[in-house]
Amino acid sequence: MNARPRPEPLRGFSLQIPVRFAECDSYGVVWHGHYALYLEQAREALTSRFGFTAAKALTMGYRVPVTRMEIRYRAPIVVDTVVLVTARLRPPDVARFLLDYEVRGESGDLLADASTEQVVVKASGELLVTLPGGLRKMADAILEFQKGMDQPS
Repeated sequence: MNARPRPEPLRGFSLQIPVRFAECDSYGVVWHGHYALYLEQAREALTSRFGFTAAKALTMGYRVPVTRMEIRYRAPIVVDTVVLVTARLRPPDVARFLLDYEVRGESGDLLADASTEQVVVKASGELLVTLPGGLRKMADAILEFQKGMDQPS
């Protein structure tokens, strides 16, 4: 299986993640379930950069569970390499976060792309329709950060 490079990489927050031996399966490649952990690492690093974490959401009385995840595996990831995981938030129109991701190898080859959906619920389980102020502020800051990446150099 050959990696398929994309003409233009996803622009967003990027995180380098070293691939460990323990993440590989008997075929010698990263087990498919670990990709979700890579996405989680990138998403947490992005939101924490703007002052928000899953733990902070709980202290604010909210939960932000992943309700959908789609991963398209393009090429295998092997041990002792470093992958670049990029996450990009889509503008939220309701109390929901949609993110797009790319996982690229050291050579820039596209190894996987993905998307996640998270909804915002109160600690009681009540699904929110409107994004709470603190989460709106975080989303706006992330979108402004991403907008800066979209400007020509």
